[in-house]
Amino acid sequence: MQENPLTTKGIIQQNGEISKDKINLISGAITPPFAETVWIFTNGDMDTINRLTHILLDMNTDKDREQLFNLIRVLYGLMGLQFSDEAVPIASHPQALEYFIFSFLADFGEVIQELRNEETA
Repeated sequence: MQENPLTTKGIIQQNGEISKDKINLISGAITPPFAETVWIFTNGDMDTINRLTHILLDMNTDKDREQLFNLIRVLYGLMGLQFSDEAVPIASHPQALEYFIFSFLADFGEVIQELRNEETA
């Protein structure tokens, strides 16, 4: 019997619950390069960043969340970034995916805010 990659990576605990700490670590590692690259590519244009943010937030529904995950992966590729192999299996588990997207969006907002603050300092 093959091991579940979500369990072996510690994303799903033995009791079947998601490991929010592990998902936060994965999101926290991959979101800053994404947000920083968006910032650079848009030259800090908050209108464009806000439009992207609204698209990401609007797609964060039970119906569209898997497509949102795929969109994020495509954006990583378009920006020349490597998407985390550790994050890929998360899409196969609805609760893990929901928490990952929540964490990703929160981290994205925080990094963009930090970049804005640095620009105005």
